[in-house]
Amino acid sequence: MSARNILTALICLLSSTAVTHAATTTICVDVQVKSWTAAAEPAAAAPGDKVDESLATARTDLEALGTELVRSPAATTAAIIAEVDDPYAIDPARYLDRMVRYEVTHEIGYEAVDKGCAARIIVELYPLRDGWTVFAQFKGNYRREEKVDQVQLDEFVPLARRIARSLLRDIPVSDSLTRETVLRADSETDLRTIDGSGHFVLAVSGHLETGTLATAKSNGSVGDARRWLFPKGLQLGYRGKRRAWGVDFFVRGALGSTQSTPRSNSAGGHVDLEGNMGLGLHVLRYANAEGVTSFYWGGGAQFKLASYSIIRAEGQRGSGDRERVFAGGIDAELLAGIEFGRASSVHFYLQAEVGLPTYLLDVEVNAGGIDAYMPTSLFQVGVVL
Repeated sequence: MSARNILTALICLLSSTAVTHAATTTICVDVQVKSWTAAAEPAAAAPGDKVDESLATARTDLEALGTELVRSPAATTAAIIAEVDDPYAIDPARYLDRMVRYEVTHEIGYEAVDKGCAARIIVELYPLRDGWTVFAQFKGNYRREEKVDQVQLDEFVPLARRIARSLLRDIPVSDSLTRETVLRADSETDLRTIDGSGHFVLAVSGHLETGTLATAKSNGSVGDARRWLFPKGLQLGYRGKRRAWGVDFFVRGALGSTQSTPRSNSAGGHVDLEGNMGLGLHVLRYANAEGVTSFYWGGGAQFKLASYSIIRAEGQRGSGDRERVFAGGIDAELLAGIEFGRASSVHFYLQAEVGLPTYLLDVEVNAGGIDAYMPTSLFQVGVVL
């Protein structure tokens, strides 16, 4: 035998072996129609009831006989025709059984058989007013059960494919979804939601802002110096709560508490904070969601716009002593706090925050300029209504 013939024989042998091994796992498929209600057990008849049962049976037989005697031939023929099965009627169990067998056989490495199987797929159909609830189990070298809440007869073809892929590949039935196997149950149209609680929030706060700003010296000149600013603020907002989580949506404003007089800065250039406004969102996490008192922490962001005034030099004050500039951006914020009296619809909280700007203040006008990074913090006392 030539080397070529030997090679051809080996290839054929390996190919036949691969085909044999590709269908080595045999699967039995069993589709069953179940019921949500338990079958009523017949009550045991007492000995004294046998006479009554006999009389009831005789009465039923006489009524049936009388009905047959008065029935016309045409009515009898119509009744017989009505009892003939609809040739297009579908037994859902047999229909789904055949579809699942088809899909199993087309899964690589599996074959659907009637007996002598290595594993088993059991599908249970529980009837609903419109369709069935389906439970599908795989019993073999591993066990898995999947559920489809509602399916109708016209969906049995994609359902069979989903069941076979899910059970044989050991994946959730939701992961077996393809563009061609979407079921009505995959599209949720009516969703029930869990209601939380929403509250109006009113708070007052003390702020601390720090940075290097142009500052008047004792001789009337100006120079850069580290400054600590203490504006006072007011906040209005909404606080929504859902179990251990909360969200704050708020608007707040603050006014600067101190300003230098123009006469102390004849050279001009001194910078003061006049005030700021912010619009922000915080996410909260409560340590004791059910407690009357609970610590909480969280974070979020705030868009803040600040107004600064710069003192003009003495020779430039014809249109006013100060020139105003605006600057702002997004502050990333961390917070912690405590709520009191949470069992009441009106309760209170204390909260501390640290804000880290994502921007650098860089503004220059005729009177001077600002080139500073201004992190902030605040302490807040508020009422939740």
